[in-house]
Amino acid sequence: MKPLRTFIAVNVSPETCTVAGRLLKQLGAIDDGVKTVKNQNLHITLKFLGQVLVEDTPAICAAVEQACHSISDFEITSGGLGAFPDQDRPRTLWMGVEKGVDEIRHLQAKVDHHTQQLGYSGENRLFIPHLTLARIRNFQGDLEKLQDLFDLYNPGPLTTTHITEVITYASFMDRGTPNYEVLGRCRL
Repeated sequence: MKPLRTFIAVNVSPETCTVAGRLLKQLGAIDDGVKTVKNQNLHITLKFLGQVLVEDTPAICAAVEQACHSISDFEITSGGLGAFPDQDRPRTLWMGVEKGVDEIRHLQAKVDHHTQQLGYSGENRLFIPHLTLARIRNFQGDLEKLQDLFDLYNPGPLTTTHITEVITYASFMDRGTPNYEVLGRCRL
């Protein structure tokens, strides 16, 4: 059986998706080189595992359960527009977490630790919790329009999400667009 492209994430509130949806439309209108994420695919990735054998998914879900065992639900506030590697050389555009950063970093560290015990590589960079909104490929547009959006959404409308579960997803490409399937859920 073909391996599954797998990641562990938390979903965001409908309110956050609505605000992000407005921003996605604005970003998509700037240039064809800005490839936006589908609104229903918005999430905050805690850990990207890559290609995983189907028979390994129960152990991954069990590791996520262990990671979540002592963590209670919490709230985050999201907003703003950021970029990796930075705003002067944007390749990935994202909405950041403004409040609840310590809580989501703690959750991410626990997930990272427990999946490392299964042999998955650990994260060696500071975790920056964010919702990926778009990727930039072959940008031919006006960078000033993009900079205007950075200014407009700094910090932009802030929205709240109550984080109550962690989800393990498989990602499948369908005509160049990723679709997600839930492999496991863990309540906080």
